[in-house]
Amino acid sequence: METGDQNENKTGYDFSDFLEDEIKDASFKVSIYPHRVLPHLFMIAFPIIFYIMFISFFRVLDATGLESYTTMFQGVLVLVFLMGLYFFMLNCGKEVVVSGHGIVLRRFFIMYESLNVSEVERCEVITGLVTGGKIHENYSKLVICYGDGRKFYMEDNLFKGWQRLVRYMEMNGKVVRIDGRKPFWKFMD
Repeated sequence: METGDQNENKTGYDFSDFLEDEIKDASFKVSIYPHRVLPHLFMIAFPIIFYIMFISFFRVLDATGLESYTTMFQGVLVLVFLMGLYFFMLNCGKEVVVSGHGIVLRRFFIMYESLNVSEVERCEVITGLVTGGKIHENYSKLVICYGDGRKFYMEDNLFKGWQRLVRYMEMNGKVVRIDGRKPFWKFMD
């Protein structure tokens, strides 16, 4: 039977070796949840469908001499369409691919940045955030800070694999945890 002292003198793997092997073998992707894509697509499709349904109404307005109202309605529809397109590109076009020590950040479907985990200055994990509006949803945010003050944001309620990315950054010693709650709730706790 071996004692505790004999176990300490054994050679081989220690805990840090297992972490390093886990980091080398890490290969995963963080992308948007499929059910979160639907509202983005709806925001793009809604102005188009609305315009098609009310095209005869716009023609009647033009015929009665109210072209300014037609222009105003069409301008609002174009604005809503452009906003929907922007949010679709911003959220659905965002992805992180991790392979070993390499990280690929994708923005707007077409912009890629490759970096090594050693190039990441810090990874801020902001917890306790709450969405505004009528429906309140708790979420956390991940901010990868790298390069010359560049930042890459991801929320846990939008992206699957978010927890795995936090764990990966934690294993690399890059995580800085921030309490994002409002001062009143911090005081109450």
